Amino acid sequence: MPVSSKASESQVLQRMNKESTYTIVTVLDKVANIVDSVQASQKRIEERHREMENAIKTIQIDILKLAQAHGNTGYTVNKLLEKTRKVSSTVKEVRTRVERQSANVRKVEAKQEEMLKKNKFRVVIYQVTMNVIHCNDAILSPP
Repeated sequence: MPVSSKASESQVLQRMNKESTYTIVTVLDKVANIVDSVQASQKRIEERHREMENAIKTIQIDILKLAQAHGNTGYTVNKLLEKTRKVSSTVKEVRTRVERQSANVRKVEAKQEEMLKKNKFRVVIYQVTMNVIHCNDAILSPP
């Protein structure tokens, strides 16, 4: 083989090596870009995951507060209902006492009215037997 053909083969091999090296570097660069993209996506996903965890913790805290407030409200409502029942029973008792007193007052008034009628009649009888003249009668009718 001639020297020139060896030289030309050597040049061809060098060119092929350069092209292979260039191709390998290009592929490695693309792989590096893909890996960087995947890592950036993974970081965004992890950040979203942390944000969601924080949101879930906040929601859990709010739910616990709501449950506690609900329990307190239920307790307060039960106490208010109990007090309302007591007041209602007290009002019923007072109403029955007032009705009894009212009935008693009516009876007393009726007896008093009856007694006044009897007393007036007695007064009239007393006045007739004593022959007492009222001052009005004396002035109006001359003797």
